[in-house]
Amino acid sequence: MDSIDLREKSGVVLAYLGDSIWEVNVREYFFFKGYNLKHMNNEVVKYVNAKTQSKILNRILKNVDDKYKPLINRSKNGKIKSFPKTCTPQEYREATAFEAYIAALYLDGNIDEIRHIVKLNINLEEKDGII
Repeated sequence: MDSIDLREKSGVVLAYLGDSIWEVNVREYFFFKGYNLKHMNNEVVKYVNAKTQSKILNRILKNVDDKYKPLINRSKNGKIKSFPKTCTPQEYREATAFEAYIAALYLDGNIDEIRHIVKLNINLEEKDGII
């Protein structure tokens, strides 16, 4: 993959890419659990939404490499013009930052870190019964 300077990319554009990368990794997680299609879809939608992504970002932020923190802050404060009614504007901004972070990890070749975030956070959510 070509080297990309993350400072030159819009956080919102990175979030667009990160959204799909996050969803594929969450789908893959439940696929390998052996879930049938209906059960898999029911589980995936719990993790591919702004409320949960915001919660995950806040949970992992203290452990994020300093290299990515400016991107997360920039993405959170990006020019987002509309917000869904399913979450608060703050949650949506945090979810956008989370997705941009996922895209940055992907572009840097840190796929194992993305999978670690998926596995750790799905297990924590299931354990806590939050989802």
